[in-house]
Amino acid sequence: MSAAMALGESGDARERRRTRLRELVAQHAVSSQAELVELLARDGLAATQATVSRDLDDLGITKARGADGRVSYALPEMPALAQSLRQFVLTIAASGNLAVVRTPPGTAAAVAIAIDGADVPGVLATLQGDDTVLVVAREPATGRDVADRLLATKHGSGRPAPAPTRVPQNNSKGERP
Repeated sequence: MSAAMALGESGDARERRRTRLRELVAQHAVSSQAELVELLARDGLAATQATVSRDLDDLGITKARGADGRVSYALPEMPALAQSLRQFVLTIAASGNLAVVRTPPGTAAAVAIAIDGADVPGVLATLQGDDTVLVVAREPATGRDVADRLLATKHGSGRPAPAPTRVPQNNSKGERP
């Protein structure tokens, strides 16, 4: 019998708390156990710091440095695509049949592995350096299609994030693009 069961905690309550812990870590850059205790309390799930500490250990949740340099908790799976994109990606751009994903130095491999592991529709292959991932689109998809899909995944929506507004400019021949 576990310590939690001996103290009268039901398995259902523990499982609800642990499920919510996984969700909080996947959705937010949470940097302390105290912050997790507070977020759980907001959801009506009472827990002490010691309980959260045990849960994190049992779930294999550890801390990792994100794109912004901040250290926060991360799920143990080879990072799920959405979490990896949120945690490590600085920019996503497109050109032709390529999506170009920029990351902080040393984190491109984790992003490439997450993209490869997620079987993203329209992706043929990835090639990564230290701080850049080139994502090759599989015809008929374009680099823009793939970039939009990655941006939508990063932002947690089912559709691409809105594109920045561009002001048309004249080219060298005086024509509008």
